[in-house]
Parts: sequence; C-alpha cells; structure tokens
Amino acid sequence: MILDIHGKKLVFGMQWRTLTGSDAPSALAADIAREVRATRIWHDDQALHMGYLDTADAQAKIKDKLYSGASSIARVPELVPNALFVFRLEAPGQAPVYLVCGIVKGRPRVGFDQVVRDEKTLAQLAADFPAKCDGEFKLVGNAPELLPLLPSERHVTHVPYTLDMLAAHAGPAALLKKPRTTSQRKRVLTLAVLVAVAAVGWPYGKAEYDAYQRRLHPPPPQKTPAERYADDLAARAVGPVALAGVALPAWVQWFANDVPLQIGGWSLASINCADVVTPKANCALTFEIRQGAKGLTNQTFVTALPDAFGAPVFQANDTKAVVRAQVPVGEARNLGAVLEQLPKAMALRVGFGSQLQTLRTVATKAELKDLSIFGTVPPEGPASLLHPALLALWEISGPLRNVTEFAAFPPNVTVKAIDLVVNLDAASDLKQSKFMLTVKGDAFARD
Repeated sequence: MILDIHGKKLVFGMQWRTLTGSDAPSALAADIAREVRATRIWHDDQALHMGYLDTADAQAKIKDKLYSGASSIARVPELVPNALFVFRLEAPGQAPVYLVCGIVKGRPRVGFDQVVRDEKTLAQLAADFPAKCDGEFKLVGNAPELLPLLPSERHVTHVPYTLDMLAAHAGPAALLKKPRTTSQRKRVLTLAVLVAVAAVGWPYGKAEYDAYQRRLHPPPPQKTPAERYADDLAARAVGPVALAGVALPAWVQWFANDVPLQIGGWSLASINCADVVTPKANCALTFEIRQGAKGLTNQTFVTALPDAFGAPVFQANDTKAVVRAQVPVGEARNLGAVLEQLPKAMALRVGFGSQLQTLRTVATKAELKDLSIFGTVPPEGPASLLHPALLALWEISGPLRNVTEFAAFPPNVTVKAIDLVVNLDAASDLKQSKFMLTVKGDAFARD
C-alpha cells in the first residue's frame, strides 16, 4: 500500500529478503531484484537484507520518490532496536485497515511488513512477534488495545506515533532506488574502466585525486546540536495532543451524558483511555456481572448495548465485557501549538505545582515530577542546547468530583491517560468515592 502523507509517499506491505551468498551484498540484492523483476528496491550498502514492492504496488505507475515505511521506523532512534508498529487506518463506512511493521535489531523483520484487513490476522502477528526478538520491545502507533495480547514479562510499552511523525523521519536512508546492474559483462567492463582510470590518474597522486573528489562531491554541511534538536522537536510537533483543561471536562460530560452504569444488568466496572489525543480518545469500558446477580447473559448485554459503543469482547469466563468508544475531547490540536508559548520552569512549578498542592487535601495523589529535557538530547550533551523544551510528568488520583478543578489547568499541560474505577459499594469521604479517577499527563516549560 502506497500512502501520500503531505506529499511524501510511504510504502507499507513490502516483501523483505535476507541476503545470503558469497557475493557482495549489493550484488546479491541486485540478483534478487532481477529474479522478481523489481524496478525499485530498498538496500543500503552492506546491509544483509533488502526489500521490494509487492505485486500490486509494483504495477502502480508512480514517478515520485517512494520511501519504505518499515525502514523509516527503523531509523527513529527512540523506537529501535525492537519495535512493533501498528497503525489503524479508518475511513467512513469502511472496515479499518492496519499497517504493521515489525523491527528486530534495527531492521525490518521478514514477514512483518504487512497491510492487514482483518483483526484475526492482526492478533496472530502480535502474538508471533515476541518470539522473533529478544528482550524488551515497544508497541508503536495508535493501537494500544493490543497490549493485552503481548506478554507482560517482556515489559512492552506503548509509544503513540502518527503517520505524520513517520513521514517527517522518512529520509534518504528509507528511499527506494533502482537496483544495480550486476551482470558478469558489466562487472568486467567496470573492472577494465577502473584499471584504465587508475593507470591514467596515478601520476596525479592520491592526494590530488581525493581533493578532486571532494570538490566534485562536497560533504553535506554538518548540523549543529541545536539544529538537530530543533529537527527532532519539529518531527514530534506534528503529533496530536489533548489539553488537560479542555479534554478532562469534555470527558466527564461524555461520561455523565452517554455512559450508563448498567447495560442489560451488567454493571460498569472501569473505563480506561490509554492514549488520549484530540479530537477523539479511544476508551475501553469494562462491564461485569456482579456477584449474586441472576439471569444475566451475553445476550442481555448485547441486546441493551447502545449503538455508540463498539462490539463487545467477552472475558473472564463470560463475566466481563469490554466495549470501546470514541470520546470527543476537544478540537484537533498538535504538540507544536503547545510548544509555541511555554512558561519558565519556575513559573510551571509555582503555578501548576500549586494547583496540584491544593488538590492534595481532596485527592489520594497529586504529583508533579521533576523537569527533564523533552526530546532527543544530542550526543554532545545538554550543555550544547540553548533553551530546550522541558517536560515534567504529572498525576492525580482521587474522587471524580474533583474534575471541576481541572478546567483551570494552563494550556501547557496535556493529558495522556484517563482511568476510572467504579465501586458502588465504596463508602465516600473526603478522598474516596464510588467513582475514583486517575489522570496522567505532561507539563511543558522552557527556560
């Protein structure tokens, strides 16, 4: 599948091959390209793997540059060495399509660059991937609902990632090129030319030849640490975010108006929104059959299920049902708008920090952690950066009624996760209620 992302064409679902043999890797890659009649391939110098377009994409007449989505992911430092990229594409009136790219040891894994159109195949790929890599890996993209399918002992973390961010990272290293010609006759002619050039050019000496090559192919200008850091922030800036002061009141309004405490006799137990972004957050609602309840079945739940919720997934021996909902959390906004005007670090600590301190009297937890540099710090170290963006994680846990205070949160504070636990038997007091809310997010500053 070839996608146009802001004028840059990314390819997903490529065929990948491991290169084996005694010839140079470039020659092996060219041999495979000739075997499959590929007009454009991905191969990088001495890399022992190569990729080419699948049959459908190879037939498309596209003159523009093509970039491998899998190779682009493998070039993002914070995602490698091991990552499973899963991005859900949704179009009105159509079934979702999933873009899947598995990266192992910094290279695309054979069989894991696919365009998946059914959830059964997607679940099988997610279940198979952990066996293909050692140690920890990241689940990247917009499908955090796959986390329960991955082994908990592997400490898999979800990294929200958009196609815009991926397109920003797609550079020359991910570009598909015409395969080299490697026929025996071509090799002999090339060798003869090299010998002739060496015989003619030897009097000039190696130093003169090197100087000529530098004039002919001057090296690209080296970017400063500040420029590389600015590029990193620009790539992150296109990602969507949700302002806490807007998203949390909108979420509570949705909960109050659209979420029943019971569906077909099944009771609401929890709501989990693991990746909150605008304009809509993807939330999982868990309903359960409470102890002592009688006459409740999967059918009673499905019959009473509101149309706004997705198809249920029954769990725990059919005593729990999980449904998903798209929750409006404000107008679309990206991180770049948040980073444009940031307070100083002390202003964040005094202002937002004081708001959290005030909530401690009615919350079980209200915490603003220490600031650190946001983004990828260049190898030269923090001292090479002037006025970098700063990030502090924050978290609040307490009764749902405290959410009225969140509307006053400043515009440099975003929310990333919302969790609600419902216990209708709980006794309410100053810091406890039948509806306990936990929210987490980021607070930004710049000195």
